[in-house]
Amino acid sequence: MTWSNRFRLVIGLLISLAVIFGLVVVFNQRQHTIASTSATIIAPKAVVASNYGGTIVTSYVKVGQAVSVGDPLFRVSSIALQQDLARGVALASSSGLLIEADSGTLLYRVTTPGTITELHAAEGSYLTAGEPLAVITGGTDRIVEAQFVLTPIQYGLIERGAAVTLRLPNDSSVTGQVATALVTTVNTTAVVTVRVTSEELNTGDLNLVAADGAPVQAVVQLRDEGLLAGPSDALKALIHKIGL
Repeated sequence: MTWSNRFRLVIGLLISLAVIFGLVVVFNQRQHTIASTSATIIAPKAVVASNYGGTIVTSYVKVGQAVSVGDPLFRVSSIALQQDLARGVALASSSGLLIEADSGTLLYRVTTPGTITELHAAEGSYLTAGEPLAVITGGTDRIVEAQFVLTPIQYGLIERGAAVTLRLPNDSSVTGQVATALVTTVNTTAVVTVRVTSEELNTGDLNLVAADGAPVQAVVQLRDEGLLAGPSDALKALIHKIGL
């Protein structure tokens, strides 16, 4: 055998070993991930409720309308408010409620930015104290709530801060982290509800596909305690770095 043939043989062996090692690492990586049975995006909601019973004089919003902090929502005329003012009851306005003493009305204002997703008040309608007027759904601080069916061993490998891949309805993916995990056991099977936080999920260009209630899939990276844990992490970091 000539030296050139020996060299080609060695090169071939090295390439084969590298391919086999890569396949083993990928297999090991897949063995340490788990996909959700269901997952949903949850956006924060703020309920605007009436402080006094009264009649809606003016409604400034409609369902689907985007609102910002300080925007007017409703003006309510309240006999109960007028009676309190006449008795000299000390009342103070707040960022979300302006007391208009001269007219005996209340002006409700937005305290958290978002979109009007529910409207329970219309001009001319009467609401008692404590009734909801509207619901504002925020456009930031969205999270994902995902359900998993795990074996006891798999449950033991989930940890706070574990990496999560979120697959959105448009087939794009964003990354997140495990925030909390609540578990109930059914016939030795762990049914786990995981809350996932993600900065990427709250970017402006995802507002449509990452709407409140949108279905997603969550894939959690379980803790890898095997011999290939180090090489697997190194390969994953390399793939992420080169953008694959």
